[in-house]
Amino acid sequence: MNHADIHEILLNNWGYSQFRPLQEEIVLSVLNGTDTLALLPTGGGKSLCFQVPGMALPGLCLVISPLIALMKDQVINLQKRGIKATAIFTGMSAREIDFTLEQCAAGKYKFLYVSPERLTTKIMLARLERLNVSLLAIDEAHCISQWGHDFRPEYRRIAEIRPRLSKVPVIALTATATPRVVTDIQEQLAFKKGQVFQKSFVRSNLAYRVLYEENKYGQVISLLKEIPGSAVVYANSRKKTQLVADLLVRNGIQASFYHAGLTPAERDNRQQAWIRNQLRVVVCTNAFGMGIDKPDVRLVVHTELPDNLEAYFQEAGRAGRDEKAAWCYLLYHPSDRPELERLFEMSFPSLETIRNVYKALGNFYQLAVGSGKYQSFPFELTEFSERFAFKSYEAYQALRFIHQAGFILLNDAAFAPAKLHFIADAVTVYDFRLRHKDLDPFIELLLRTYSGIMDQYVKIDEYQLSRKIKLSMDQIRSLLLKLQQFELVDYVPRTDKPTITFLEERLAEEHLLLPPEKYELLKNDRREKLDAALHYAGTTTQCRSQVLMAYFGETESKSCGQCDYCLQLHQDSIDPETLAMLKPLLQEKLVNPMKLNVLVDSIAYDNKKVVLEVVRWLIEQDVIRQSEKEMLSWAS
Repeated sequence: MNHADIHEILLNNWGYSQFRPLQEEIVLSVLNGTDTLALLPTGGGKSLCFQVPGMALPGLCLVISPLIALMKDQVINLQKRGIKATAIFTGMSAREIDFTLEQCAAGKYKFLYVSPERLTTKIMLARLERLNVSLLAIDEAHCISQWGHDFRPEYRRIAEIRPRLSKVPVIALTATATPRVVTDIQEQLAFKKGQVFQKSFVRSNLAYRVLYEENKYGQVISLLKEIPGSAVVYANSRKKTQLVADLLVRNGIQASFYHAGLTPAERDNRQQAWIRNQLRVVVCTNAFGMGIDKPDVRLVVHTELPDNLEAYFQEAGRAGRDEKAAWCYLLYHPSDRPELERLFEMSFPSLETIRNVYKALGNFYQLAVGSGKYQSFPFELTEFSERFAFKSYEAYQALRFIHQAGFILLNDAAFAPAKLHFIADAVTVYDFRLRHKDLDPFIELLLRTYSGIMDQYVKIDEYQLSRKIKLSMDQIRSLLLKLQQFELVDYVPRTDKPTITFLEERLAEEHLLLPPEKYELLKNDRREKLDAALHYAGTTTQCRSQVLMAYFGETESKSCGQCDYCLQLHQDSIDPETLAMLKPLLQEKLVNPMKLNVLVDSIAYDNKKVVLEVVRWLIEQDVIRQSEKEMLSWAS
């Protein structure tokens, strides 16, 4: 495979004439059969690093991805480009999974996305060698490391399938990883001759700033009025997202809120309105943003400090993906620290509490000890907590530990529309229709409405069907279930709730092994992450960008010149009297836009270097603005 081939693939499928920095080197490393770890910051183009070699290689690219929403988004984007892609994840029926794997084995798909807990199931392992896998891609690879900020124990089992794919190279990708995590990823994935490509995490177009502010919501309004363009405001609770969004609307700012408690339709409508710039501001929890590639976000504001810098860096990094200037503000007050400390302690319930929550979970679904493996159930935290008299936050943290120990899988809410597939052949369907005249009109409606339904699983809309045939939604579902009982179709109902999957048979709670040393290890690691976040928020003696870069192992980065610390240094280096004298002169000259060199030359002041320094400082303060064509103007 030469350079021309991969450039042709890039151009024909994605419309790009050239790769971004490091992408081509990563692609060539994979095509040379080398296990490869790619560390690219948010917006750095990670997906192309496995999608281009996936297209170049002859077989199937098997992609492991942790979030259903992320998988669906990538599959849809590939399908829009005419590339055959599909996904297998928790909540699909065994028949649907089997059908999808058979289609992949027959070469009808180029990309198969799989959630990690599905990777080592019996049905997957039985088909693996027939899939003709040519590349194994692990997205969000930090999830494999217990030192990562979103550890997923089921990721550890990826290494188990490598002997079955002995000649298949692996590419692991992540946007956030400390040096410790980089080493752990390679060890856990059993890299052979591995190669690490790491693009600097420095985002020179982003200004990281911390404001020590008690009136946080008033400050949010001020920032949105000062900085035009698309924006994201993060809050740490569903209630706060609605409160802040309502406040913004009352102050004439177009905004709405977003969190996992909204219906799938509400989430999708608000997300799409924001992406299309029909909505300026989304006020959200951390449930928002994953997999969304909106290039023109000018401002990201955190009203609370996340408990780790990986999360903060990833969320702030959603700003300025078009590489134009953008601002990332953290609103912090020293009084926030006691609340963060309290939440930290609550994040580590006692081992006894964890076992009690596990026992309650089994009772909640009426599972007998020794049963339940790979069964999935819709889950409502509030309902569960109220029934067993747990505090919701405490119950959630206990469930996280049970998840991290590998006994269950917690899946966030992800809307999956209903699907239908006629599993009987055409002759059997015809014969059935002759013998069941009462069901014939409904079958006719299905066959007429959804093309391809005899050959594959097709998304269906029960509401649309109910309007066409003038029946209720419950009646439509009843008819579909009836056809399924006759083994005419396989019907997969829609899901829009979070789910819990039991990865092992239910144990008696006394057999739930949660080693105290592992518990302490995780607690100490989380403590270190929180301390690093508190240091970032509280320091007044370091460049913000340098603090972030050092956390991710880049200890030689330069000061950014635009964070709150660097701006203060610039301000201190400029004589106030000189600033007071030059500022009105500059304002007068910038009645009409002009280039930087023309502006400096036009000022009657002997030391042109000082004039230049003042202009740069005023640009950083957004008093003077610079257009895409490098024309300067005075901000009105």
